[in-house]
Amino acid sequence: MRNARTVVLSSFFCLLAAPAWAQTIGGGNCSAANLNGTYSLALDGRAISATGSFAGSFQGIGTATFDGQSVVTFAGIVNTNLAAGQSFKYSGNYTIPANCYGTITLTTGSTATFTLVAWSAGSQYNIAGSDATYVYSGSGNNFQPACATATLSGEYTYQASGFTLSGTTQNGSENEGGVFQFDGQGNVSARYTITSAGLMPVTVSSEGNYSVTSGCLATATLNDSTGKGNAVNFVITATYGEALLLLEANSQFVRTGSAHSAFLNPTESIGNVASYALNYTPAGSVFALFGTGLATNTASAPDVPLPTTLLSTTVTVNGELAPLFYVNSGQIDAQIPWDIPGGTVASVVVTNENVPSNAAAIYVPATGTPGISVYNTDRAVVVNVDGSVNSATNPAKVGDEVIAYFTGGGPVQASGQLVSGAPAPSGLSPVTGGSTVTVGQVNANVVYIGLTPGGIGLYQANFIVPQIAKGTYPVAITISDQASNRPLMTVSN
Repeated sequence: MRNARTVVLSSFFCLLAAPAWAQTIGGGNCSAANLNGTYSLALDGRAISATGSFAGSFQGIGTATFDGQSVVTFAGIVNTNLAAGQSFKYSGNYTIPANCYGTITLTTGSTATFTLVAWSAGSQYNIAGSDATYVYSGSGNNFQPACATATLSGEYTYQASGFTLSGTTQNGSENEGGVFQFDGQGNVSARYTITSAGLMPVTVSSEGNYSVTSGCLATATLNDSTGKGNAVNFVITATYGEALLLLEANSQFVRTGSAHSAFLNPTESIGNVASYALNYTPAGSVFALFGTGLATNTASAPDVPLPTTLLSTTVTVNGELAPLFYVNSGQIDAQIPWDIPGGTVASVVVTNENVPSNAAAIYVPATGTPGISVYNTDRAVVVNVDGSVNSATNPAKVGDEVIAYFTGGGPVQASGQLVSGAPAPSGLSPVTGGSTVTVGQVNANVVYIGLTPGGIGLYQANFIVPQIAKGTYPVAITISDQASNRPLMTVSN
């Protein structure tokens, strides 16, 4: 019979024999599929001479495209001490083992090798490596919006650092910080301060033009107050275009840096009027736009069809006048015209007393993106079978047909002509996308989801209250796999 000491020693040796980290809290595994799609790319390199001195620099920005299996392509613009504004395209293979720590081997356009770290479930990555000339470090993420010229709008604060040049020789370092001002229509100005070791800071202003590709790459040419022309390249990143990677160069310097919207990005100031959800504004929907100095006073549309001018305020979407429900100095409610193409980025401009605003980008979905109308901050506008509005003291009964009102329903099978700012045709105009309604987590039997006859930009969902216990539940509408907000309705049995 073993004594207690023998039992303890046996247990101790069993613990020693067990593999380290046999259990983990959390967990998960990586694979090549974690990196899939187009990511931003910032790639910095330094050349070191045979004697160990700093011989040159590589400053590149662009995109990294991973195919989710093994192939990767880098493409963009690079500034070096030898030449500025050179395009590059490198391709090769990548691997990501289970521990998320893999490799990249470039074989076309460059022969470089990198370590590769994927993180944040593959939404971001870091790299470090070298080729015959440079030692590199880089990073990127897949937070990229749909882009157009209006995506760059408003003020962006920025910082950049790099090297001064004498011909192709780097002869010093220099930093820069300031503000870009984009008008959303291709015009840009900047004011910034340049600092160099041993010298007084110098403040410079510049202005010029810019353009943006649908791939979220932008270029600008600015002439500064010292008489120099400067070339700037950007990669637009972050969900709403509020962050930038940038390169700058002229004959006397190369610099790389980053920028961020100084205030709320204009794209984030336009949303579905019912839910305020961003990018939930298909053609025909009603949107709310927020800003300053938008109108001289407060006014609402006096009748229908809706006017395109209230007081001295107009709104255009891609240059087309939008019907207006309401304006004041800080908010406008308007309708996206029915003929604005879906799946595109549109440009929105407010004009007040003949003075136009900056342009703001608004994504116009090709499918429905519903936002349920809300009152008292969290109650769904649901009309009970007796015509009363659903509330905690005025519930709907199980089996009743009720109506939830919303906007952003998207394309419909119209029963008549759709005219922007005019009432919807009589008859039923159901949405074309697949749709569901849930109360709590229970699917409701849908009778009709489509335009409200006689409404402007208004949709309705007629549904049967499902068999569910008495209580207050979130109600949600889904169209083409796009879910609405989840305000509350009350059910009795």
